[in-house]
Amino acid sequence: EERANQADCRYVSDSLLESDLSLYFAENYVPGSSERMLLYREMDQLEKEEDIQAFEKRLIDRFGPIPREGQDLIDVVRLRILARQLGMEKIILKNNQMICHFVSNLKSSFYQSACFDRILNYVQQHYKRTRLREQQGKRSLLIEQVNSVKEAQTILLLIHQS
Repeated sequence: EERANQADCRYVSDSLLESDLSLYFAENYVPGSSERMLLYREMDQLEKEEDIQAFEKRLIDRFGPIPREGQDLIDVVRLRILARQLGMEKIILKNNQMICHFVSNLKSSFYQSACFDRILNYVQQHYKRTRLREQQGKRSLLIEQVNSVKEAQTILLLIHQS
């Protein structure tokens, strides 16, 4: 029952990320801009944790230990997958905040789903650092004190598993 509940969260086909964090493969890590572009493209196709881990292993085999900016970039893939599973069309990670924009269609069954209930539960448990907002017919969740991709990922994982 619980598994089916988590699977029913597919309300968006993709989740975009906007950020002011440094997220890239440095030239001294992956020499050659065409090589970097291929890696970015490949990352965009990753759908499952096993695929992401295999990608990380190939990077380490070819280029050595992954620098922080590169690891953050890979963690963005994980973050986007979680966001998509939670009905978030867009995430903005800026100024030590995370803003999660939910399904645009306010009539969507998403807003009556177990998925949205988990988000509301998170907001109730963390009311000091969260705010639900509605502006120009768009609903979003603002979470304060989110300083990294890893931290954002941890929060979405908490919501997803609650």
